[in-house]
Amino acid sequence: MTGSGNTRNMAPLVAAWKQAFHLATNDSGSYGKGLNLHRNGAVAQIHAQPGRLAAAVTAKKATHQAVLFLPELTETQWDTLAGRLAGNPQAVADLLANRVPAAIADPGHARGVAIVPAAEEITFSCSCPTGATGRVCDHSAALGHAVTDRLAVTASVLLGARGMSARALAALVRDLVADTDLGTLPADADGTVRADQLYSLSAHRPPQPPPDLDLDLDPVVPLTTTLGEPPLPGPRAQDLAWMAQDAADRARALLSAVPNQPHDNLADTVRILATPHGVDRIPAAADVTGLTEAALRAMMIGYRHGGPAGAHATLAPATVPPSTLEQAANAVRASRAVALGSINIADGAITDATAGVQIRPGIDGRWHPFTLWRADEWRPAPGACDDPAEAFRAARRARATRPLRR
Repeated sequence: MTGSGNTRNMAPLVAAWKQAFHLATNDSGSYGKGLNLHRNGAVAQIHAQPGRLAAAVTAKKATHQAVLFLPELTETQWDTLAGRLAGNPQAVADLLANRVPAAIADPGHARGVAIVPAAEEITFSCSCPTGATGRVCDHSAALGHAVTDRLAVTASVLLGARGMSARALAALVRDLVADTDLGTLPADADGTVRADQLYSLSAHRPPQPPPDLDLDLDPVVPLTTTLGEPPLPGPRAQDLAWMAQDAADRARALLSAVPNQPHDNLADTVRILATPHGVDRIPAAADVTGLTEAALRAMMIGYRHGGPAGAHATLAPATVPPSTLEQAANAVRASRAVALGSINIADGAITDATAGVQIRPGIDGRWHPFTLWRADEWRPAPGACDDPAEAFRAARRARATRPLRR
């Protein structure tokens, strides 16, 4: 059980341990020397056992066995702590999802029961001459600093030394909340909840009697169209409807053995950006993808018009044989009533520079229309289809309603 993604929540636990450990060293010079050893990678894997934390520490070509002794919590103290955690839906959701709860980081969380021991409760031992006398040495100090970094990731190392594994604590809390409804899961500071926590709470809740609803399941109209807005911080009803429709479309494609449109990582990123609240994520997406914000905004338009293939076509035309481009260009020329401009093939696309329109082959096998936005910048237009001539006409219609930017 780890606390990945919970580093910020473990800050109180880390601070409490650092303070207790520093006081336990009694301002010894080994405190600073141990920090340097730890930063240089001298501390090997930390082993947590009831009452002790141990690790091999290498310094000056010699390896010593350093140990920190901590008192175990009593059964009564563990019961007190578990009872307090059981009254916290967030903590229970963490434990049920196999994560160490942030609530464990509060040193005085359960009526004086602290996971972090007091300074006078931490004692030292090491195989080196100084440590053999029970005094803090450079090696045991290095181990204490390594524990600090470990606690920033998960509290399980300290739980084990205090006499109970994180898994056993989760089982203890699970027994206390059996057959109870824990209520609403509170949101984080940014107004969100973790999916694994939400699922764990839902899976734990006792079964409820089915609602007395007279539903007509025959109509094609999906039930999501009749949903009211769910309570915050849940997604909006419209967002739920879009998610359900997307899942249904993918399932239908799988069941019919028809290849679905390719949602690779980039296309899926653009799909999220194209949602009503996705625009706020554009700067972060630009950093991750290496594309400019302008390119991502254009790809969002392409996605809305032509799905993932439209997004990719906005970035670059799909690679097709030259003969395919030539045949498509001939079809476009033949479809025009008046040939005012020339149809050219360049950079994998078919362009009428005079009219300011272009069509590009997509990875879905369709032709995607574009219009000239400003010099050498093309914007996607609606009307992607299998027929290049029809896609070209769609580009002309869009061009007529979109003035050229200078």
